[in-house]
Amino acid sequence: MRRIVFLVPLLIITMLTAAMPASASAPPFGNDAFRRVWERQDRPVAEQISGRSWTWGPAPNTPAMREPLVEGYEGMRVVQYFDKSRMEINDPTVNPFSPWYVTNGLLPIEMMTGRMQVGYNLFEWRLPARITAIGDPDQFPTYADLLRFYQNPGAVNPNDLNRPATGFINPDGSITGFNDYANDPATMLVLGPNNHGIARAFLDFMNQSGLVYENGRYVVAQVYDPLYVFGLPVTGAYWVKVKVGGVERPILFQVFERRVLTYNPANPPAFHVEMGNVGQHYYWWRYGR
Repeated sequence: MRRIVFLVPLLIITMLTAAMPASASAPPFGNDAFRRVWERQDRPVAEQISGRSWTWGPAPNTPAMREPLVEGYEGMRVVQYFDKSRMEINDPTVNPFSPWYVTNGLLPIEMMTGRMQVGYNLFEWRLPARITAIGDPDQFPTYADLLRFYQNPGAVNPNDLNRPATGFINPDGSITGFNDYANDPATMLVLGPNNHGIARAFLDFMNQSGLVYENGRYVVAQVYDPLYVFGLPVTGAYWVKVKVGGVERPILFQVFERRVLTYNPANPPAFHVEMGNVGQHYYWWRYGR
């Protein structure tokens, strides 16, 4: 009987349960589980009672969709796309209130490698994404450009800890020195999960506390479960110069399994660190603009 009880979420997968869309034209949340996950971090942002940047985005970008997953129900899983990521329900028969009932995909890895996941251990091969990963569209670097840095997070040499990230990626893929922010503590390389080197700005961002929405009320708590939202780093922390809003800026970035994080010293402090639009980019890569 337990399995029958938890089949209820499957029946509501296609229900359109609206919850505070950013505009009347935005698609509604595909089900209550997606809405709950969004509300925890982004309801305070939408209601302008938290100054941090979006975790998912102001509203869904698409309706709920079914995509192939060999291990999923009838060989499919339900997903919904947001600016910053994609929410997924891989197994609708488990408890919908368990922490990992809704997951978010390894989208940066798929776009860098061209390996589109259609099963836990099954992939379709595509070309890596020629879509700009950082800053305004149609400029370097694309996810394809970052492939050479994938799975090279820099096994941490103890002598590198508490030293600034000064590697600068040029459009030809070469790395040169960039010392303009060498005295900025946020650029210091620190020891992160699994002995990966992470820029201090990104580690502090992942571990921040703030206002979140849980169980129908606002509380102050740790905003993110870092493994759930970001995953482990899959590149080192590097600088690039890109146009942001039409203005060229030096940007420190690092790619993680689930997100791309950027550090822009020109932004107001609350927005120094932001998440790239990997959900939007992935949708373009998979389905076209």
